[in-house]
Amino acid sequence: MKKENDTDLSDELWNINDTESFNNETYHVLLVEQYKLYVEMTDRISARRNLANTYFLTMHAIVLSVLGITLSHQQAVHRVGFLLFPLLGLLVLCYGWWRLVQYFRRVTSARNKVIIELEKRMPSSPSMQAERKAMGKDNPYKPLKSMEVALPIIFALIYIFSFIYATHLT
Repeated sequence: MKKENDTDLSDELWNINDTESFNNETYHVLLVEQYKLYVEMTDRISARRNLANTYFLTMHAIVLSVLGITLSHQQAVHRVGFLLFPLLGLLVLCYGWWRLVQYFRRVTSARNKVIIELEKRMPSSPSMQAERKAMGKDNPYKPLKSMEVALPIIFALIYIFSFIYATHLT
């Protein structure tokens, strides 16, 4: 049963006219090679996604450490404008991180749909369909995906509250 947002990729994925020139064995060898290449490319995107998240988490941890040390030694901030520019820069960094997470999620989702289509012509479907069924209703990736989306927003809120604390509550 197809969901409403599922797209039939078969017209875009398969070159019907070109397959007539291959014998059955050659066709299957090429299919497996293309499948392996595509799955490898998808794994590389996941690695880049993890690297980007690690980079942003590290940057924000450093900024929060510096911010905490600065606020603990500084009794009062005399110029609100002095902190406004770093705040805006940090909020732009959070927004960029959030947009990058959204991009990687869309690309990964699209690639997974293509892999599912490729697996329909394979003898087995080990990576997508079988894995989803084996996980059952509880998707172990859901908390990580939710956290990945929420972290840039959480850091942005921490920066806003730190700005308010530093400028108005001290």
